[in-house]
Amino acid sequence: MASSSTRRAPLLIVIAVLAIAALVVAGLLWRDRLGGGEEEAEALAAALARADAPEHQRILGPLIEASGAAPQVELVDAGTAEDGARTATLAWTWTLPDDAGTWEYTTQATLRRGEDGWAAELRPEVYAPGLAGQEHLDLVTVQAKLGTVTDRDGSMLYGELPVKVLGLDKTQLEEDEQEGAARDLAGLLGTDPDRYAQAVADNGPEAFVPALTIRVEAEGEYPLEDAAQITGFRALEQNRPLAVERDVAPGVLGSLREASAEDIEKSEGELVAGDLVASGGVVAARHDALVGTDGSEVVAVADDGGEQRSLHRVDPVDGAAVPTTLDTDLQRSATAAIADAESPAAVIVLQPSTGDVLASALGPTGQSYPVGLVGQYAPGSTFKAVTALSLLRAGLTPDSELECPETATIDGASFKNADSMNPSLFGTMPLRSVIAHSCNTALLLQHDTVDQPALADAATTLGIGQEAPEGLEAFMGSVDPEDTGTEHAAAMMGQGRVLTSPLSMAVVLGSVQNGATVAPRILADVDPVTTEVPHPLTAEETAQMQEMLRGVVTDGSLRDFADLPGEPVIGKTGTAEWTNAEGELKLHSWVVVAQGDLVVAAFVEDGSYGSVTAGPIAREVLEGA
Repeated sequence: MASSSTRRAPLLIVIAVLAIAALVVAGLLWRDRLGGGEEEAEALAAALARADAPEHQRILGPLIEASGAAPQVELVDAGTAEDGARTATLAWTWTLPDDAGTWEYTTQATLRRGEDGWAAELRPEVYAPGLAGQEHLDLVTVQAKLGTVTDRDGSMLYGELPVKVLGLDKTQLEEDEQEGAARDLAGLLGTDPDRYAQAVADNGPEAFVPALTIRVEAEGEYPLEDAAQITGFRALEQNRPLAVERDVAPGVLGSLREASAEDIEKSEGELVAGDLVASGGVVAARHDALVGTDGSEVVAVADDGGEQRSLHRVDPVDGAAVPTTLDTDLQRSATAAIADAESPAAVIVLQPSTGDVLASALGPTGQSYPVGLVGQYAPGSTFKAVTALSLLRAGLTPDSELECPETATIDGASFKNADSMNPSLFGTMPLRSVIAHSCNTALLLQHDTVDQPALADAATTLGIGQEAPEGLEAFMGSVDPEDTGTEHAAAMMGQGRVLTSPLSMAVVLGSVQNGATVAPRILADVDPVTTEVPHPLTAEETAQMQEMLRGVVTDGSLRDFADLPGEPVIGKTGTAEWTNAEGELKLHSWVVVAQGDLVVAAFVEDGSYGSVTAGPIAREVLEGA
């Protein structure tokens, strides 16, 4: 018979096992109460950053696509598990495009333990604060306000102006009506019917196809009432960057236009649809300041395409006012003076003391190629100011006697004086009279006194060949120091291979008037430049040059300027021969004059003698000043 102690041993073992099991169960229950879910919270943050679930993609996808980058999502606090739930805190960082910075915020997500483990409750506010049901995130551009280009007094010359875009709405036209409507509208508006009809045909069935954009102020110049009778005609009101006045300083101001598909393709990601591309002049030089920087706005958008709410905004930096040196009154006067020119023409008005370009006008009306700035022309006798300086430096004085024959032969090439020169002047005359009466042969015969390097050096002193000023596409002239023989001789009277623009010849006379080399300036926020040249003008050279160029007014071809009130006028006329495409011999007509702190250069591409064609233009501008 077993003892009682022996019988109790199995019972104690069973009780111990049951106690241990109870402790294990209690421990598991306690662990379930306090722990679990951390790994699932980490996995949630990673999944949100990848936006790899359908709901994540619905809400986050549009913003990821618009910003070009997925968000960074970090678990900063997994929370405490209690009663099978925990609240995780997530830190979000979105990197916005175009240097708009980052959008940072935190959200909270509740995770619950179910039969299949821990799972997050994906409420809208998990993705972004304030997000509501059936909304998603997206990014919109907040456009910067375009700046302006102003004159020297702060008045606007270029900026956004109201326009009307005239064209056809194809949704209002049957297919067989489109070509006829296009040709009728083009005919009324004065555009190419073939080209516009093709444009209408090439666009989609719901397109609005522009035919012409006009300023609102000019709509009275177009037969809009007749156009309104054409089926499909529409006039859309918009704002466009334009010069305040048409035909005013286009080569100076430049222009802005929306980037084309070709522009965008070539930009390698720098441009997108709607960006403005600059062309030429001040607008191109100050494009970034003028256009400003667009802002960005993260919005909550209803999935049905309804309302959107702002969640985060980066304000745009509006474009600035870009000040120029232009004087509006002088610009208008110069533009009017050549509005009716019969060939390409230009007027440049310059302030010698500062180099400020006060006006740059083109003619005739509608002329867009800025010949006054980028034209490359033989300057003719206006270049004799440069030749006179080179002769002074070679030891001559205004009283030095020179021979002025009717013709001269250099290296077998024959040269003559202008047909308008009075034959009684042929003979011996002082240098001052050579300049006053513009004797070609007298200067040609000095080709051995002054070699080409010395002539080029004098041109450099008077500003020819310097760098174009910031903000202007300009040709500042060229005199090749290597020219010899007849090319050198021709250069002595401003022909041969010497090339200048009206701006560069205004600088030449401005340098004489100023007594120092002038560097032109168009941007008023740029300090005037002191041009360093190998041989600056001396006070004696300045006085002698001004005296001789005054003689052109008192005794020579600019006598029509002698009666102008105010300070003495100095200047020079010029006529340069050229041959057109038909082989006809033509004349460039030049005048440069200075009075006080003002220089006017007038140029007509196909004219007569300088005093005949360009002279009256220069006088009109100088009188208006």
